[in-house]
This record gives sequence, C-alpha cells and structure tokens, in this order.
Amino acid sequence: MKTYCFIGTDKNAGKTTAFNAVYAERIRKGEPLLLTSIGINGETTDEFDGGVKPGIRVMPGSFFVTAGEHLEGHTGKYETCATFVPPRFAKPLVLGRCTLAFDILLEGPNTGVELALLKQELERMIPPEAILLIDGSIDRQFLANPDLCDAFYFSVLFSKREPQRRKAEGFLAAIAFAGCTRQAAEAITAVKTDATRALLFDENGVVIHHGEAMPFTDKALHGKLGKLGKLGATPALLYLNGALTLTLAEHLAPLSGLTLILDNMTLYQNVSAGPRKALLFKPEIRLLHTVKVKRIFIREEAPFDRSLLPANTEVHNLFRDGTHGIGI
Repeated sequence: MKTYCFIGTDKNAGKTTAFNAVYAERIRKGEPLLLTSIGINGETTDEFDGGVKPGIRVMPGSFFVTAGEHLEGHTGKYETCATFVPPRFAKPLVLGRCTLAFDILLEGPNTGVELALLKQELERMIPPEAILLIDGSIDRQFLANPDLCDAFYFSVLFSKREPQRRKAEGFLAAIAFAGCTRQAAEAITAVKTDATRALLFDENGVVIHHGEAMPFTDKALHGKLGKLGKLGATPALLYLNGALTLTLAEHLAPLSGLTLILDNMTLYQNVSAGPRKALLFKPEIRLLHTVKVKRIFIREEAPFDRSLLPANTEVHNLFRDGTHGIGI
C-alpha cells in the first residue's frame, strides 16, 4: 500500500486544497483510495481565526479512517469495515467505505507508533493496490520515516509577510538537502534508539556523546561541541533527532569541521522560521531520511524567486493554473 502525505509550510498554504485536488485526480483515474489524517482536518472554519477553510468530501467507493465521533449524523452514507479501539489506539477509530458522498472530518493516528500499527492492520483489509492519502502536519516529524510514508505533496505559501516568506525559502532549502553517506547512516542506525536525540562521533567514528535530552537543552553535548571548537576544524559528525533551534544553530555555526546530519528535513523549521541573522553557518547539513517529493503546490500571494523551486519536480500554482477548485 503506497502512502503519500500532504504537508504545508504555513497556515493557509493550501494543504487541504492540494489534498482535494490530488484526491479528485486519482478518483478520475479509478484508483482505490484510503483517506486519513494526522490530527483533525477537514473543518470548514478555522478554529483559530474563524476564517473559511476548504473541507474534505469523501466519495463513494473510497475507504477512510477517522475517529468514530466524527461519523455521528452520517448513518447510511458508509459501511463499517473495521474498528480500532483502545488500548492499542488512543481513541476509537473506524475504517469505513463510503457509499454516499458526504463532508467528513478526518482524524487518524497522532503518533508514529500508532500510524505503523494502523498500517499493519489496514494491509490485511485493503486491496494491496490501494493508495493511502494522509492529510498531515509539518510538526509530526515521524512522517518523514520512509517506513511510514513513501513520498510527500508539499504546499508552499509565498507571502508578502517576511516571516512567512523566510519560512517558505527555508522549507525549500531543507527539501534540497542531500542524504548522508552510507557509512554515516550505518553508524547512526547501529547506535540510535527510539529515545536518541543526539549522537556525536569523532573523526574515527567513535561515539563521544549519546544524548536523550532535546539537543538545545543538552549541556553535556554543548560542552563536547565546545571542545571541538577549541580544536579548530577537527572532523566530527553530529546526528540530531530533535529540532535545530536558532540558539543551537548559533552554537554550531563556527564548527567548520562538523558534518551535521538531521534525522529529517522538518527539524530545520525552527531555523528557517526564525528572525534573519547574519549567521555564517560552516557545518555541512545532510539528512538521514531524505525527502521524496511527488509534487509541489504553491500559493503565490507575492512574487518570488522561482530558482528556489527544486529542479525536475512537478509544480502547480494552486490559484493560477486551474488546480484550485478541481471538482470530482
């Protein structure tokens, strides 16, 4: 079962519009589809600012997974195929098959462990050629795990507002980060556990720090990095499975001998969204889990530098090329 996730750089980046467009496109191709979400998605009103949002309409023949509470009032519009209940799942979830189109609130698993468990269950019940579409969220870092998600659809907002503009630019830069070497990946995976947040290797590949605290609060890590800085450009490798904050980035900036490996591109978001600073960042940044991009959707509120868009990637302008508003 192929799994594709939808991520947006910001509020109002058009993530749900992109989700609906791809869903409609794949229905027209006659593909078997399964819909779910990380967190709750499909509301027509934004709970924060009261603005109107595009909802999600599930069509006959499509499968979906959502919390049972969101199906009240929809009796007769779907068949129940299975239920997933506590304690294995945080709340009762329903696998349904739509028989009559209706607007749906999607709420699926909210952790990587729960998503992996759900996928195991679904693979026994859903046709193997089915495609799972997940309305996701950039703050759910577990989605970057290739065992959970095969590729991403990205929605990018280019705004007149400087913070949002920087966030979009940083997001595209993070997509372009190259993967780490095979040797580095093997060294990291041989040592790290689910609790690992930082691994520091010396030039000979020996672990000199294994931290389980968030990297920006890990004083032992900071002390060992400080010793590296005093030695000049001593080669070292730092793996992070926690956010690269602005404070931590400033701490790492002068370490020219350091190769920084982020578990996935979402860990770069704090830097890209932060205030612009004259920061000469010397370490090379790589990814343990590289990003596979299916398509980029852009919402262009202001002109932008198109060279920021990755080469050889399909790009749709949500509101200028007919993608927006595609009906089913």
